[in-house]
Amino acid sequence: MTLKSALILLNGDMRDPRAVRAAARRADAVICADGGVRHAAALRLVPDFVVGDMDSLPRPLAQSRSGITFINDPDQGRSDLDKALDLARRLGVKRLSIAAARGGGLDHELVNFAALEESAGGLDLTVIDGGVARLLGPGRHVLALKRGTRFSLLAAPRARVSLGGARYVLKKEVLRRGSRGLGNRAEGTVVLTVREGRVWVIAPASLRA
Repeated sequence: MTLKSALILLNGDMRDPRAVRAAARRADAVICADGGVRHAAALRLVPDFVVGDMDSLPRPLAQSRSGITFINDPDQGRSDLDKALDLARRLGVKRLSIAAARGGGLDHELVNFAALEESAGGLDLTVIDGGVARLLGPGRHVLALKRGTRFSLLAAPRARVSLGGARYVLKKEVLRRGSRGLGNRAEGTVVLTVREGRVWVIAPASLRA
């Protein structure tokens, strides 16, 4: 089986159910990382896959539900997100949305974002969380941001970029993880050119590039 796109539901806080439902409609598959099943149930989504060590599944849950593939991976050395990302790669996914990545403890949040950056090579990756964060690699990206929209850039962990169409422009500048790039605003057609490295683009609404 080869899929172009997928939505991964984690077990954190669900801050934007409407955006997650929209992402599920666009995705070829819904993957729940263990306890992410509870969000699927709340959103009335039937996951295609449930993967993890199965220690956070809501009870009772019939693991024989038709149409759902359960993949029990007891490896305690990797997080359930790592396991879901591995599955997405095996399925050939290129566009990946992640929801409920935050909440459940600061350690989980930091580990989740570290795992996403580590595994993002070759993936078109978007995090949905009361707004969106999209991880962009080398190339020219035209950002679909309305005039006046506030957005931020965060290097992952270092990048050389140019930025036009914004209040604060950048010209082949090196960004490192930190406050440089925080709190910009769209003033026209926003064009981000990533010359080296990768950059998170964080915006309050749907973001296409």
